[in-house]
Amino acid sequence: MDQFDLYLSQLQNAHKTDSKSTKLDTCLSTIDKLKDLTAHYNLSNPSVDKDSLLKIRSFLETAALIFLESNDTDNFRCFYSQLQPFYFDLAHILPKSDYMTTILSMWMLHLLSDNKIGDLYMLLEKIPADLKNDDKIAFVINLERLMMEGNLNQLLELDFQHHSPDRPDSRRNVGTRPLADRCGSEYYRIIASTARNKIASSIELCYRRLSLDYVADLLKLRSRSETLDFVSYYNQYKLQKDPESVPWKVVDNYVIFQNEICGKHKIPSRELLSNSLEYLNDLEKII
Repeated sequence: MDQFDLYLSQLQNAHKTDSKSTKLDTCLSTIDKLKDLTAHYNLSNPSVDKDSLLKIRSFLETAALIFLESNDTDNFRCFYSQLQPFYFDLAHILPKSDYMTTILSMWMLHLLSDNKIGDLYMLLEKIPADLKNDDKIAFVINLERLMMEGNLNQLLELDFQHHSPDRPDSRRNVGTRPLADRCGSEYYRIIASTARNKIASSIELCYRRLSLDYVADLLKLRSRSETLDFVSYYNQYKLQKDPESVPWKVVDNYVIFQNEICGKHKIPSRELLSNSLEYLNDLEKII
């Protein structure tokens, strides 16, 4: 395994560098070399020694983290699938990895953002009870609970806090922020986008118009420009779902949800609000 050790050391050192382009190019080349060497080992063979298994696991974890940081979900999925035997089937042989909860929590976030709740539940059944108390895994479990309960405002509050400029580590260079924080940002974004779409669809049922600031507050958006971007995005999202949908309009710092045609088919506001609340209760089925 001398050559394997050399390439593994090179990969781990490259992973620690700050230059993203240099790091990725170097890592991809080294990953290919390590994949070729790993292919010579039959992991189902009980004669494979513990030291070799640990080195292979270390390679797979490093590669998975590299692809996570590169937002390469396909390759992350590939390496995660190869790590599963190390995390579960060989758990009685190998010591727990320091990166296990990070990678598992990121995979759980991926499943949650991809609406694969059944797969998430199956994974949770395999994860030992003590690991479920880990902060990273417990965080994803809480996210899933909020979504199942339809508690989307609290979910968006978590996302808002995650990106808040007042957050202690938000001003730090992205490379110095916690690994799970950096890797999970794309999954947070997808989950938050799903929640915002659901809340937005309820808002337009209840109101004819709202101030731009109030819409931003309801959707946990951080600025006027971000709110205007959401209005533009949501209009396109609605149009894709229904070509005859009524677009939101921004007039004099107000968001107008319904045009005059919609006004001809008014529903009493109390009934609208009641229907919207019932709809929010049904949002537990969104993911």
